[in-house]
Amino acid sequence: MEKDNEFTLLKSRSSQACIRDGYKFYAAGFRQIFRYTWPLAIVFAILSAAASALPVLVSPSLLLAGAALALVSVVLLLYTASWRLHKRQLLQKAEIKPRLWLRHLGMVLLVGIFCLFVVSVLAMLTCLPTFIMMAANWQSQMGVINGDPSGMPEYVRWLTIGVFLLAGFIQAYVWLTFIGPTYMLRGSIAQREIERKEFNTKKHLNNEEKAIVYRP
Repeated sequence: MEKDNEFTLLKSRSSQACIRDGYKFYAAGFRQIFRYTWPLAIVFAILSAAASALPVLVSPSLLLAGAALALVSVVLLLYTASWRLHKRQLLQKAEIKPRLWLRHLGMVLLVGIFCLFVVSVLAMLTCLPTFIMMAANWQSQMGVINGDPSGMPEYVRWLTIGVFLLAGFIQAYVWLTFIGPTYMLRGSIAQREIERKEFNTKKHLNNEEKAIVYRP
């Protein structure tokens, strides 16, 4: 995919172009991304299902632990998927020092906030079955606490776990949409820094030439 000029990594882009080209990159290479990341998606689905099951099937007091596990699973997914795609040469490397991210903080925030918004919308749509199962289980638990019979068949527990696993697998590729825009963002920042250094070098040389010409 790097042969296509539209997806060239080292290319100066605006934040809007990083987002647009990033999602195009993800869509165009989804089959390859899926091929290299489906084992990671399965692991993420298991961790995500465990995070959802802790407060729903075990105890509501484990809500904080479930949220922490969900956050850790997302971080691990994005890190390991990025490493694997770089190893498979689907993504190219562009080394950027931490201070350079701060120099382009406005672009970083804009791309990051937009990606989070997209993930939030897609998550709400793909997690509807999960929310329904959570609500049903919590209502059943509240009834048991109040002295009422559960009224939930035994198979509902396994059905809930299955829904959590399926939703987690889908959620893996929702979170991986981050890869495209952030990949283009990193390349854009690297290219801008290269152009900035070249401009400063030319400016310095021109100043030296002028100093030589006008030296008394």
